[in-house]
Amino acid sequence: MLINYPFSRKSEHIVSEYISGNQILAFPTETIYGLGGNAFSKNVVDRIFSIKDRPRNKPLPLLITTEWLHRLCKWNDSRINNLIEVFWPGPLTLILECKHDLPEHLKNNSGTLAVRFSSSHAVQRLVEIGECPIIGTSANRSGFPACSSAKKVETQLKDQVDLVIDGGETSGNLASTIVNCLTEPFKIVRNGIISSTDLNQICEVQQ
Repeated sequence: MLINYPFSRKSEHIVSEYISGNQILAFPTETIYGLGGNAFSKNVVDRIFSIKDRPRNKPLPLLITTEWLHRLCKWNDSRINNLIEVFWPGPLTLILECKHDLPEHLKNNSGTLAVRFSSSHAVQRLVEIGECPIIGTSANRSGFPACSSAKKVETQLKDQVDLVIDGGETSGNLASTIVNCLTEPFKIVRNGIISSTDLNQICEVQQ
């Protein structure tokens, strides 16, 4: 199924049903189209790994709001606060220590989560409508090009996605920058839109 963003009242109801029904969604972010669904659903996580043919040792990132951040993760480091203040909402994913009471399927072996507060209004609305964090990996098979439009998502993933949200063409730029905040100093795990130069103006971050 395909619906357009911005949502109408009717389409918001449809989106809510798909998220609560643990279905797989594709949606526009500020960079590329994402693939996700209710992060608390093990079925959603399992299906996304299968759709992407993604190795299980590569955990899936979560799209959140700051409210969810404090419910999912814990830290005591002012550098993390500074990165959040400067770059969120935006294309920066942070690897943080997760709280112990989270579902096992969300945790990786090191007890961390990769989280991002996206500047995409569509993503923010999905988190609000679903009342849950949203899995937010790129909408493509591993090793295939990232998708910058709903049409490209449908062409590449076909009927494996339950709901495609068409928000028009995205920038198609680099994905989000990923920073591991559990190393000393912090370390860039994946280069993206936010450069190491920009990050190092806030705190020391190694390549």
